[in-house]
Amino acid sequence: MRTPLRERVTRLVESKQFQTFIIVVILLNAVILGLETYRGLPAGLIATMEWLNTIAVTIFVVEIVLRIYAHRTAFFRDPWGWFDLIIVAIALIPASGGGEVLRVLRALRVLRLLSTVRSMRLVVGALAASFPGLLSIGALLAMVMYIYTVITTVLFHDDRHFADLGASFTSLFRLLLGDGWPDIVEPVATGPWEWILFISFAVISSIVVLNLFIAVAVEAMDRIKSEEEPGSATEAEQAELLREIRSMRRQLSDLQARLDGTERSAD
Repeated sequence: MRTPLRERVTRLVESKQFQTFIIVVILLNAVILGLETYRGLPAGLIATMEWLNTIAVTIFVVEIVLRIYAHRTAFFRDPWGWFDLIIVAIALIPASGGGEVLRVLRALRVLRLLSTVRSMRLVVGALAASFPGLLSIGALLAMVMYIYTVITTVLFHDDRHFADLGASFTSLFRLLLGDGWPDIVEPVATGPWEWILFISFAVISSIVVLNLFIAVAVEAMDRIKSEEEPGSATEAEQAELLREIRSMRRQLSDLQARLDGTERSAD
């Protein structure tokens, strides 16, 4: 059973005000990290930004400690808990004396928005849920790319853009992204069948396959959203419901004790 202190800490870390405060700290820290990239800043401003960075990291550490104290083992069963813990651990790495690589790692603090903002968690969850489907579609796209790579290499090997499999794959990948039609396609497309070949590649790869990627991701997002929203309580609502149930149990126990005492007095 949770102690009264743990219940108060749980209400604090699950409150919207606390989560909004953490989001504001993350955004302000992101702005500071961006300002640090400018050269020639006054020494006083640099010292102030370092001080603000220290405060932000301290707030992140305190938040993680409070969440671990409130949720205990449940915190470590949640993948987002591990995600936040790793990001905060990286933030504790001192930037001085470790070269530019360690300073770059500080930018990862912005990723905490993924776990703090619910809409972003839905997007990441949808991508994770749709990963098997995306792999299948990726395999289909790779197969289409390979077929057209072999065809264009055989047909247009005299052109430098299709001299070998590597060059053909690179050229087709540029076409997949919508780039390079004037300098890649026009020099080799001397007849209608060449245009039909490249247009069919564009239709199959860009329009059909890539739209399948979008369809799978959107379907997964709708599924996750429907699982969380309709009729399903949030974590804060579930915790509040549990607290109310415990309070009702205590009240019923007290009432039963009073009734038992009244019956014994009457006897």
